[in-house]
Amino acid sequence: MSDFFAHVAPLHGALDYHLQRHNVLATNLAHVDTPGFIPHDLARTAPEGGFAGVLQVQLQTTNAGHFGLEGAGAVTGEVFEDTSAGPGPDGNYVSMDREAAKVAANQLRYDTVSAIVSAELRQLAFAAGDGH
Repeated sequence: MSDFFAHVAPLHGALDYHLQRHNVLATNLAHVDTPGFIPHDLARTAPEGGFAGVLQVQLQTTNAGHFGLEGAGAVTGEVFEDTSAGPGPDGNYVSMDREAAKVAANQLRYDTVSAIVSAELRQLAFAAGDGH
C-alpha cells in the first residue's frame, strides 16, 4: 500500500516538462523570420537533493503505513541556446524543419505520458471503487 501513488508524481513532472518544452519550441518557430534570433531548447534536469533540495526540508515517514516518498522529486528544465542548426543568411539560427521535428517528437512524448497518467488514474479509481 505504501507505493500506491509512486508512479503518479514523476509522471506529473514529465507532463510539466514537456509542456514547458513545447512553449520554448513554439517560441522558436514564432521567430523563424527574426534576424539574428538564436533558438532555445529545454534540457531536463533533476534538482540537487531531490524534493528535500527544492523545498529545503526533509520529509520522513513517521508510520510504516504512510505513503512513501518515492518519486517526490520535481523535474525541472534548464533553457539553453541551440545553435546546432547553424546561422542563415540573416544570422537566424532557426531551422523550420528541425524545430517542427522537435515539436512533433515532444508532442508524441507528451501524449504517451498523458496516456500512462490516464491509465494510472483509471486504476486508482477502480481500486477506490472496490472494483466497480
